Amino acid sequence: MRTRFVAMTFAACLPAALLAQKRGGGVMADAADPAAAAGPSAKNMPSSRDLVRMNPAALLIDKRKKLALPDSVVKQLKAVQKKIDDRNDPLMAQYDSIHKWTMPLASSSSGSAMSPGFSDADKSRAAPTPSAAEQAKMQSSMRDLRNLVADFRERRKTDVADALALVPDAQKQAATDLLTQQDADLDKLVGGRP
Repeated sequence: MRTRFVAMTFAACLPAALLAQKRGGGVMADAADPAAAAGPSAKNMPSSRDLVRMNPAALLIDKRKKLALPDSVVKQLKAVQKKIDDRNDPLMAQYDSIHKWTMPLASSSSGSAMSPGFSDADKSRAAPTPSAAEQAKMQSSMRDLRNLVADFRERRKTDVADALALVPDAQKQAATDLLTQQDADLDKLVGGRP
């Protein structure tokens, strides 16, 4: 008798539990996330600091012992590093100012310290969805960011050539390998080639 009662209770509760799982999580919760409305890569775009770290001259300076670079070459690479940073400063300032518009305004106000006891999923469901104008601004900003990243990649070709021109022939292949790896890291950082 007790086994039948447990089986009947389980059979009655199982559909309710499954329906509750579908309503609260999964794809529907992601669609309610304002950042998801801006595009899947809005949260994943790198900061300008991440892009500045992709300086090819800085990488060669950092790996100078592995490459066995003479001090005179390191000194020249430091000058190239400064030149690259100075040339990219305006681009990075523009990138920073546009990057802030890729995230909805409502997401910046939902801090964990302000609402203890709520999970991030609860906060994203409670956050208002962005207006049509805000969504258009976020999409426009993402296009602008992608264009800036494409410009950064073009500049990087010149930067790599400038840095490699200073490396002695004996170490040029090892330096090229390091810079190729840094290119792959950049691709991962920004989501592949445009």
